[in-house]
Amino acid sequence: MSSGDAGFSPLSYHCGSVWTHDTAIVITALARTALSTQLGGLAAELAEGLLAAAEAFGYRLPELHAGDDRELMGRPVPYPAACRPQAWSAAAAIAILHAATGLYPDVPAGRAVLRPLPGAPLGALSVRGLRVAGASVDVAVDGSGKAQVAGLPQGISLIRG
Repeated sequence: MSSGDAGFSPLSYHCGSVWTHDTAIVITALARTALSTQLGGLAAELAEGLLAAAEAFGYRLPELHAGDDRELMGRPVPYPAACRPQAWSAAAAIAILHAATGLYPDVPAGRAVLRPLPGAPLGALSVRGLRVAGASVDVAVDGSGKAQVAGLPQGISLIRG
C-alpha cells in the first residue's frame, strides 16, 4: 500500500508494512520482464531497499518491517511480532541475486536467456556453481552491467535479452 493511500499505516500488518518475501517476488517478476529500463530500475530500487534493510537488521531479515520512509526514520522499524530470522525472508537474498545476474535457463527449449538488471545497479557480482542441466555454470556481471556466462552445457544456446 502506498503512503499516498488514505488507509496507509507503516506498522499495519497489511496496510503499510514491508514483507521481505513478497517484495523479493516482485523484484523477481520485475527483473524477469524488464524489457525496459524502467522496470529494471524498479526492481533495482526494491532490491536496494531490501539490502539496506538487511544491513540494518544484521543481515537477518525479518518476516516484515514497518513501511516508513527511510529519509524520515533513518532505518527500518521492526514489526513487533515479526519472526526474525525467517526462512522466507532468507530466500530474498537468492531472489535478489537471481534478478541481478539475470540468467534464466530453459533446458527443455535448449536455451538460456541472460538479462541482468540494466547498468548493474547493485554493483559488480559473480555467482559460481549454478547447476544447469547437470553442468556447473558461472555468471559474472561487471560494474557497467555487462554479463558473462561460462560453463553452459552443450545444446544450450545463450540468448542475450
